[in-house]
Amino acid sequence: MYRVVENPTHQKMLMLISAFAIFMDSLDSSIVNVAMPVIAAEYGIDISAGSWIVMAYLLIMAGFILAFGKVADNGKIREVFSIGFFIFAAGSLLSALAPSLGIMIAARGLQGLGASMIAAAAPLLVTRFLPEGKRGLGMGVIATTGGIALTFGPPLGGLLTAYLSWHWIFLINVPIGIAAIALARAVIPKPETKPKKEPFDWKGTWLMFAAIASLILFLERGPVLGWTSVESILTGTVFAVSLLWFIFHSLKSESPLLNVRIFTNWKFSAVSVSYLLTCGVFAGVMYMVPYYMQTSLSLDAAVSGFLLMISAVITALVGIPVGAWSDRIGCRIPCILAAVFRISFCLILLFILPEWGVIALLPALVCMGFAFGISGGPATTRIVQFSPKGEEGAGTSVMITADFLGGVIGVAAYVVIFSFAVPASIGIPVTALSSELFLTGFH
Repeated sequence: MYRVVENPTHQKMLMLISAFAIFMDSLDSSIVNVAMPVIAAEYGIDISAGSWIVMAYLLIMAGFILAFGKVADNGKIREVFSIGFFIFAAGSLLSALAPSLGIMIAARGLQGLGASMIAAAAPLLVTRFLPEGKRGLGMGVIATTGGIALTFGPPLGGLLTAYLSWHWIFLINVPIGIAAIALARAVIPKPETKPKKEPFDWKGTWLMFAAIASLILFLERGPVLGWTSVESILTGTVFAVSLLWFIFHSLKSESPLLNVRIFTNWKFSAVSVSYLLTCGVFAGVMYMVPYYMQTSLSLDAAVSGFLLMISAVITALVGIPVGAWSDRIGCRIPCILAAVFRISFCLILLFILPEWGVIALLPALVCMGFAFGISGGPATTRIVQFSPKGEEGAGTSVMITADFLGGVIGVAAYVVIFSFAVPASIGIPVTALSSELFLTGFH
């Protein structure tokens, strides 16, 4: 279907554009959080409503990245990549101009749809077009670029929000997206032979999305409407029915979106759930900490962004050495060490008080950086290691889905806990909450 590219310059261009795509995806997932307190204040919304600005993006990513990966790998890499950047740029423009929360959430969902297409197609530029001897280099470039984006996302978002406006964290994506489309059309080869037409699991795709979306609605709206309300019971029922239907459908399908039989291996299931929870904790903490910085410590967005960069820098610096270390000694010790750091920063955030100042927050940020830097490589490696023989591809798909699904569940769960601890915060704009009330929910 695709011919391996032999020209060294062309190979470098393919690595460049794939790394650039992952950079934009990762940047957008980290640049928004630091601006959330400002956006929430401008819209006059509470923490729960504001969470949908983050969750809409992650929800669509989690629901459709596997589907677009299958479409792209069936001879449509060029089309999925280019259309993805167009949708991403359009969603970014609409997000920047959104006059209301509803339009903002819809725009962020559109942006997430484009991002899921980009993230699905970008690694295929390496695995399908580069010779085998350069694929490791290409994937390393992608991973490093993603880490750099996560590092610079918070300070860039903080600077744009503090000195221009939060609208610019979305506007900067528009010209970049247009340039990426032009580059993709020029660099990404077309398939040499017509791809074999394979059945696509549309039913499984929509059932999976229905299950994820209804679960998030149930978690997020439960504290607002009441867990026994008609709406909560309905969304909970839709989740259960969609999930069971997806499982039965996948078991019967000849080419399922996801081979659910892989979960019969209890070690694989345990590691996958652990990774999902890790991603959830990271996303939830990164959503709540900027509120603490700007509400309780009265820091501006720029300072908050640079403080958050501490964690991202440590994560980026320790990720590669720890990955090499785990290759020598195995994954168990790094995963245990990461859990120790994770417990440490949670305990610090549990007892921290504004009177202690910014200095008290620094150990938590350092522990966060080590926790996620140490766990990233070994955790994902264990998922692939514990995949049944011949199902390594399905294991990788589970890992990718768990990354985004864990993120959206994590944000929703942290918001639920905050609302449960401070019922008075429901429906109250963030700016109207007293520091004491906010701190109760934060702890």
